[in-house]
Amino acid sequence: MRFTDREIALFASIGIALYDQQIHPGAAEMLEDAEIAMRHAKRSGGNRIEVFRPAMRAQRSDRVTLETDMRRALERSEIKVFFQPIVRLEDRTIAGFEALLRWDHPRLGRLEPSEFIPVAEQTGLIVDLGLLALERTARELAAWQRALAVDPPIFASVNISSRQLLRHDLLRDVKSVLMRNDIIKGSLKLELTESLVMENPEYAAQMLMRLKELGAGLSLDDFGTGYSSLAYLQRFPFDTVKIDRSFIKQSGKGARPIILRSIIALAQDLGLDVVAEGAETEQDAIELYQLGCGYAQGYAFGRPISARDARRLVGAAPEAA
Repeated sequence: MRFTDREIALFASIGIALYDQQIHPGAAEMLEDAEIAMRHAKRSGGNRIEVFRPAMRAQRSDRVTLETDMRRALERSEIKVFFQPIVRLEDRTIAGFEALLRWDHPRLGRLEPSEFIPVAEQTGLIVDLGLLALERTARELAAWQRALAVDPPIFASVNISSRQLLRHDLLRDVKSVLMRNDIIKGSLKLELTESLVMENPEYAAQMLMRLKELGAGLSLDDFGTGYSSLAYLQRFPFDTVKIDRSFIKQSGKGARPIILRSIIALAQDLGLDVVAEGAETEQDAIELYQLGCGYAQGYAFGRPISARDARRLVGAAPEAA
């Protein structure tokens, strides 16, 4: 369809329920099954049609249970913020951390973000999780900076979801977090993916500029995997780009992808810091440095660690009990 002078592509996810009088005594039950099928279509990639199958109801039950557990988890502080080190390749010192959520579920054990973030996105709980990550990360960052008076200052990155970006409350939340914590301007970096920014570039550009004015840093995640062009990259007020791990892997011939060199050179020309994700070996670190990459994170430099361990790593005072 066309809207003003733009052509907009519309996609639909459709769920269908076939009438069965044994399981559909009324219209409400049939509509519920059609909605379950529609949600299954969305989770399967969207732009498709799914016919309801009884097994889908069990999947929905699992999601509802996880949602209920997640609400309780927020109240009981079961969801923790862990921090993965980001290293300055020039001297191998700690330059910063990326905040990552972990859920210590009382029945299922420790859950990775991939196991609960999709449910949080669907239910809107991602907003509460995002605020938790912002609050905790800013508090830890203030402690790190009190312990380490370095230039440039140690920083921390926090992932921002689409639901957060679309809410004007994000500006209020970020402003409140920055006012409550004594941290250096630009050192709390909000991390957004290419695909998220490009969902609505006009709106994103306005929001990012206002976040920048509040004193937040801005990092473009998964750079190179989506829609980026030089024109768009120049429009947005990012100070850091994170290169997706798919570009860090060596090709079958043992060479780094040629595009990796181009991405690093482009970022340098624009005056942006470059962080490479997925550095797994010492050889990765050496070659990234030789290509001109300033920073890297990955198992070569450490797995995500607890807030207490992060404070110990930078020599900060432990948090009061």
